[in-house]
Amino acid sequence: MDTVSICPNQLGQKAALWGMQNLSKWLSKEREEILTRKKAIIDNFLILKEKGWELLGVGAYFAYVRHPFLIDSDQLCKKLVDDVSVLTLPGTMFVPKDDHSGKRQIRIAFANIDAKKIKTLFNRLATLTE
Repeated sequence: MDTVSICPNQLGQKAALWGMQNLSKWLSKEREEILTRKKAIIDNFLILKEKGWELLGVGAYFAYVRHPFLIDSDQLCKKLVDDVSVLTLPGTMFVPKDDHSGKRQIRIAFANIDAKKIKTLFNRLATLTE
């Protein structure tokens, strides 16, 4: 949620109520898909763990990882696009400027790929060399 409305308008409240009353099956399927993707991240991460990567956290849509390379995460993210066609964000975008831990971290978004593509993602990441 990017913003919070202090006084939501009446139309939004009616739509939310309708959703709560009518979308439980849809919501259940969405929840299962999210959990399947999260499990795929955890299960497929083993291939990277063997190469020195560390899974720092995984949620519904993003995973935060520590990479084993000597280059900073902003340089690594450019290399990932060029070398293995994977777009990620550097950890420096998510920590204060004086927190240097972000230089070894990247954020992987997986909200728009299924479990099969998550496996492909990790296979691509595993081929990366410094």
